[in-house]
Amino acid sequence: MTEPDLEKLEELPTLPRFVQDILAVVNDKDAPLADVASALAVDPGASGRIVAAANAAFFTGHQPIYSVDDAAVRLGLNRVRVLASTALLSAQFQPDTCPAFDQGRFWRSSMNVALCASKLANYVPLETGTPASYLAGLLHNIGVLANACTFPEAMGRVLAAAADEASCLAAVEVDHLGFDHYQAGAALLRRWQLPEAVVTAVGNHMDPAYRGDWSRLTNMVGASVDWYRTGYRELPQSRILRGISESKLENIAMSCRREDEQLKSFAAELARVA
Repeated sequence: MTEPDLEKLEELPTLPRFVQDILAVVNDKDAPLADVASALAVDPGASGRIVAAANAAFFTGHQPIYSVDDAAVRLGLNRVRVLASTALLSAQFQPDTCPAFDQGRFWRSSMNVALCASKLANYVPLETGTPASYLAGLLHNIGVLANACTFPEAMGRVLAAAADEASCLAAVEVDHLGFDHYQAGAALLRRWQLPEAVVTAVGNHMDPAYRGDWSRLTNMVGASVDWYRTGYRELPQSRILRGISESKLENIAMSCRREDEQLKSFAAELARVA
């Protein structure tokens, strides 16, 4: 088999201009709720999924809501940012040709890491603001999705081998593809012209020794990923979080575990619709 080429990722569609415009508003921490709702109204599908999440995934037993404005009141603007970005980005991919790829599980972990990173960012002085932390958390594994869409047969073998052998996914990708999903994710996001801070964090967050540009953001995203993988049962040992008290970390852990269950149905809906 010819070794896949990282440049083949250029065959994936570019991020539509209207999606870029919506994400720009959604990621602006100073944007008022009315502007966020107006931006999302351009994509009725994304708006509908956010309203559905507010009605079902998070607060069952409450009066039904019918608008993004009401969803933000119920969920909080930060959750709406994460859900909106997820709905917009998931619509850009069709990984059906790679059955081994679990899209619901993928988006569930992506959203949870995003929310965890945004919570930690309240206590960690970063080179960027909180929106960059949640966006980098949301996209931390986007290269897995990109590889599944671009190289479905090869990634099917990669995912099967990584599961059977309990091996590091990135190492198996290098064996089969010649590159890993961190490289693929960074290449895709750079092509999409996303902020370089986010590109850097996606490409380097699993390197604990990383000390380059945007290192605080990058290391915090890595800590969020590690913490999520333990089910938030073990307090993170990352140096970037040493200034946060144990009690605050435990509160964040409880919140993230609760979010994980609440996000499950939303992630499953994304996988079903895509």
